[in-house]
Amino acid sequence: MAVNWLHKLASRGSVPVFPVLGKQGDGALRHLALSPQIELVDSPRHASVLLVAGEIPADRFEPLRRVHDQLPYPFTTLWFRSEPWPHLERVARIDDLDDLPGALVTAHLELMEGCRGSTHRLLPDEPPNPWEGEGDFGQGGEGMMGGVPYGRPMAMNMADDIRDGLTLDSLTFRLGPFFFAFPPGMAAEITLQGDLVQTWQTQFAPYPQSLDDIFFNARERPVPIAEVELARARHHLHRLFHALHLAGLENVSLRTLRLAHGLSTSSTLDGLRRALSRSGFFRLTAGGGVLGPEQARMIGGSAARAAGMADDLRSEDAGYRRLGFSPVCQTAGDTHARWRQLLDEIDQSLHLARLAERDRVHTERTGSVETPRGPWSARRPADASALFDELLPGLEWGDALATVASLDVAGVADQPVGTRPSGESRAVRGGTGNDV
Repeated sequence: MAVNWLHKLASRGSVPVFPVLGKQGDGALRHLALSPQIELVDSPRHASVLLVAGEIPADRFEPLRRVHDQLPYPFTTLWFRSEPWPHLERVARIDDLDDLPGALVTAHLELMEGCRGSTHRLLPDEPPNPWEGEGDFGQGGEGMMGGVPYGRPMAMNMADDIRDGLTLDSLTFRLGPFFFAFPPGMAAEITLQGDLVQTWQTQFAPYPQSLDDIFFNARERPVPIAEVELARARHHLHRLFHALHLAGLENVSLRTLRLAHGLSTSSTLDGLRRALSRSGFFRLTAGGGVLGPEQARMIGGSAARAAGMADDLRSEDAGYRRLGFSPVCQTAGDTHARWRQLLDEIDQSLHLARLAERDRVHTERTGSVETPRGPWSARRPADASALFDELLPGLEWGDALATVASLDVAGVADQPVGTRPSGESRAVRGGTGNDV
């Protein structure tokens, strides 16, 4: 009886959803973040619905199975713009973004009321590796140290600390490709000593990110600069939303997302900047993750300009020159500078969009474009996630995650983003895009 009452109470609350992001799945996550009926959780153990959003490559199937089996009973799955595995029972596929919140609510309600059975586990209920029976405790190592009992490595005092020489137990583990703090699709094998990153090896690069189609069009023909700059500002705001969520600043993160959702030429950053200052975000991101000149050049875009490089293809476009464009730059090249740079570039993009809309200015240069990710001339901006392998060792864990969030390293996909979330506009005079 008590369990039935708990189920009834759970059915009346928000739906705890763990999102597994495939290619172009991040748009669904942002759409759901604005839904009051949905609670996006950071661990599958807190969810009743597993949402698979976007196409999952075959080399990520095994990690997806492991995530799937971590959800507590009862649970179910829902696939958005991705083909469900045929052996799963009663699994729905949703293709319309506007239908997604309602489908999640219905699945959760049916599950809690007993109208839908729980999804079955996919993996056998047995250890991932056999018990080796070696060592004093059968853990596979020597004495009380080392070994990989059941495939899980034990902490082991193996190497000197690379920062201060204090040797602590080393623990090697793998994160990704569905870890919420990483770019979608990225996985890494990491060794920590205490909270210090000893080694970092990127094993899966993040999925290529899809940009707004205006950047593809700008390479082919003149396009309104107002549309280009609003798309650029929206891209940067989406990145800021993710970082604020990672920092646990939910109110400010949702405020950022709402600003991106209703962005127009009348939007301003004044209120958001004040909220960021009050939240302590800049103290959380102070220092760390300093890019050298070659590293900054490898990533390009706003990360390079945050390191003092004034490279920007917009400087070569006569339309932008008529608007008085010149690159804005920071100099420190660290995490703090990158977020300051991003905010300055959003401000600049909104200013350029207002001027360009008023004077009806179009781009004039074709064949290349400065994307939010960096310059796109002969080749699209390429993946730069391998840079983490040399940049992150020596940082404390919190600083390493802050550095990852501050760097836009995913390459650019060969197709534009499929569908813009409903309600998002490009250059809209007036509108409701002001941040208040």
